[in-house]
Amino acid sequence: MRVSNIPSSAAERSPLRGSLRRVRALSCALVLIGGLPASGCSTAGDITRPVSSPESPTPSLAPASSPATPVPSSFGTTTPPTRPVRLTGKMTRPGTRLRFGQKAIVPVRQYNRMRKTYSEGVLGIIVQPIRRAPATTVRGDFDADSWALLKTRRAYYANVVITNESGNALSLYALRFNPVFRDGGPSDVILMGFGGDLPNCQETPQPESFDHRGDRWVTCVVNVSTPSRPIIGLEYMDPPYGREGHYPGDPSPDFNEYYDLGTISWS
Repeated sequence: MRVSNIPSSAAERSPLRGSLRRVRALSCALVLIGGLPASGCSTAGDITRPVSSPESPTPSLAPASSPATPVPSSFGTTTPPTRPVRLTGKMTRPGTRLRFGQKAIVPVRQYNRMRKTYSEGVLGIIVQPIRRAPATTVRGDFDADSWALLKTRRAYYANVVITNESGNALSLYALRFNPVFRDGGPSDVILMGFGGDLPNCQETPQPESFDHRGDRWVTCVVNVSTPSRPIIGLEYMDPPYGREGHYPGDPSPDFNEYYDLGTISWS
């Protein structure tokens, strides 16, 4: 793939492109984002995280005309949700700033595209300190222009520990993170697609099941930036803290009027 200039509005509309799980069979590309504002947050990595913007509504499909019949499953129900994800009890409040190593407790709703089921539960998230490496150590199927761009950048990476706090059966999926830059500005380069591999950022295999309290998965989040614009933190973007994105084929309603309450950040 080639390095391309894309408008920020296009990046903001991209729903759920990212994954913490690196699938090495597919290719990667570096995308140079042009025309971005001087402040705000964008996303890096796909190891990427999609951007959600209140000015750019996330596209969604209308619910089916006839109600779905609930299907009992250890992974939830086929009935689309009728209300937004809510914060309860001791869940981490929107806008909370944590230090690296501190745990956030967040609600989660997942749509399993293979089973076409919805499941809900509570996750713990711990972001470990951000480390640095030459961006050329990121492995992937990059073209010549992308490799040339990598030579001018650094890779900023962090392990993220995800734990099952509720004991609900959950099928792990891409948690959404944005990088936080020291200057407060947006990303100018993102890793598109899946396949990037950073040898220094060790992960544990994705669990076959994630259905018991205390189940644990260690992932890696990778972003790319210039040495003059270091990445100093990560912010968690999933609802209700950020806006919701829809996978193609997900018939659930759009609840974004209840979301975008404020991200959780680690630094």
